[in-house]
Amino acid sequence: MQPKLKEAIRLFNRRNYFDSHQALEEVWQEADAADRALYEALIRLATGLHLRFNRGGSQGAINLLTQALMRLEDFRPTSHGIDVARLYQDIEAHVTDLKAEEKPKAGFFERWKVPRIYLAD
Repeated sequence: MQPKLKEAIRLFNRRNYFDSHQALEEVWQEADAADRALYEALIRLATGLHLRFNRGGSQGAINLLTQALMRLEDFRPTSHGIDVARLYQDIEAHVTDLKAEEKPKAGFFERWKVPRIYLAD
């Protein structure tokens, strides 16, 4: 796994979504066309979660997370050292939970329930 991607994942998992997005943009710019959809998905995840927790958006976050899911589909089960199948499943469950709540709260507890990016074995 390239160092910039590893750093972006570390930032994402520390819930530093804005900086993760910035790092992923760099990875995306250097990627070949076949890999760009994966990085676009990860960028949308980071952006959606940043919107959710730093700007209080719920519908915009749901939209971005759903778009990320559509892009991740073709990269399952693993890609570039990422357990994409698990990420897909975890994000899908998170989106379902957000949709089920009348007014999803972006509080401390929810922030710690957000899926992480796991490395493939």
